[in-house]
Amino acid sequence: MAKSKSTRIKRPNFNAVRGRVRELASAHGYDEQVLLSLAEFVNGGAFKQAELSLPELKAGVTQALGCKSYDELKKNATFKLYVADAKLKLNNKAAWQQIYREWVELPESERDAIGEDCINGIDIFRNFRPWEVFQLDPNKATADDIKGSFRQLSLQHHPDQGGDGKVFNRLKLMRDSLLAAYS
Repeated sequence: MAKSKSTRIKRPNFNAVRGRVRELASAHGYDEQVLLSLAEFVNGGAFKQAELSLPELKAGVTQALGCKSYDELKKNATFKLYVADAKLKLNNKAAWQQIYREWVELPESERDAIGEDCINGIDIFRNFRPWEVFQLDPNKATADDIKGSFRQLSLQHHPDQGGDGKVFNRLKLMRDSLLAAYS
């Protein structure tokens, strides 16, 4: 007797769920944390995180720096300088994750973050990404655009408006780092 193919749908990973939660929250004005809690309840528990493997991290960094192989990457002056300056040990995954974040992009598991310390899908204490947090294009943004975006975010996150002081201070640091290029 032949086995029939299963029509069962593959369960989404945590990253896909967070992305969909952010879409629904912004479209309908729902609280992201409430939707995520509901999704986890329906799932029967927390979702699995989809992490990049060490070979995937190395391959991404190798390609981003224009190298053809890992051996060529180890000889790359920019790579060597960054590793030495950051005092990284390349024998652990955490170091490669840091390099990947800096030179390639945020890993999928860190995009569409939800929580008190997250703005526009970025955990602002884990990842210093002012352009993404302020939702600005670094090639087109002006100093006035930066100030306007900061003003909008400060309406939500200023301690006098019920926001967290640490989050607001981090936003000020991001604003100042972006405006430093215009002075």
